[in-house]
Amino acid sequence: MIHIQRAPDLKTAYQTMQDGFQDYLIPLHLSEAEFQKRILERDGNQLEHSFIAYHGEKPVGLWLNGWKEIDGQRIMRCGGLGISPQYRRLGIAKALYQAQLSHAKEIGMDELMLEVIQGNDPAIRLYQSLHYKIVGEIGYFHLTDEHQKSALPAIEETEFLKQYRGQGEYIWQQDPHVMQRLQANYYQLEESVVAVAGAALLSVVGPTEHKARHATEVVRHLPGTTYHYQSTDVQVWEALRSEGWIQRDLKQYIMRQSL
Repeated sequence: MIHIQRAPDLKTAYQTMQDGFQDYLIPLHLSEAEFQKRILERDGNQLEHSFIAYHGEKPVGLWLNGWKEIDGQRIMRCGGLGISPQYRRLGIAKALYQAQLSHAKEIGMDELMLEVIQGNDPAIRLYQSLHYKIVGEIGYFHLTDEHQKSALPAIEETEFLKQYRGQGEYIWQQDPHVMQRLQANYYQLEESVVAVAGAALLSVVGPTEHKARHATEVVRHLPGTTYHYQSTDVQVWEALRSEGWIQRDLKQYIMRQSL
């Protein structure tokens, strides 16, 4: 008998995710501490809004959730769905979804959201059967450049956010909540503003026709040689490649549904 419970403890969520993702397209080799820091804290997932499926006393499935307010909308995002291999195709994912859906409506969410790797056709078909629709894509790029130009002028976070809020491109795992947690630095380059944390360009906000060039120039003004950048603007992807950025084979669909 399968039953669903909300708000698992950390250890149960971690172990269930490890089990459910053991044959995932991208191996997840995380310790429990890394799971807490990366999957929960950095990625904005919250155990109080997540669900575990049990077969008797055994946890066999996890639907990990978090929520944020984005442009005035309360959005709940699936940050991971994993089912133990021997328990798949038994309707457990749909049961977890129904529990999530009821909870999301109860606490006043406006929309559900998730990302799924392109090529993971069983997952895409599942989400489409649950009324999610593809609304965008995420491409992953990196650039190695040995140029070392003078430092960029730094700006305050408030100045960056003024332009960010009107720019239209949104990535959950690199939004202002994440920028603050990672203690991002903010810079001005011509008419663009940029958020950077470590070796990641978290956001380049400016005219679309200059975004690839500005991303490249930013790398040349920062310490280090290799930087990573995500973009949901497919019109920018070719320009990035022309500037020397390498696009990973990995791409994701962004899927959403209104409540």
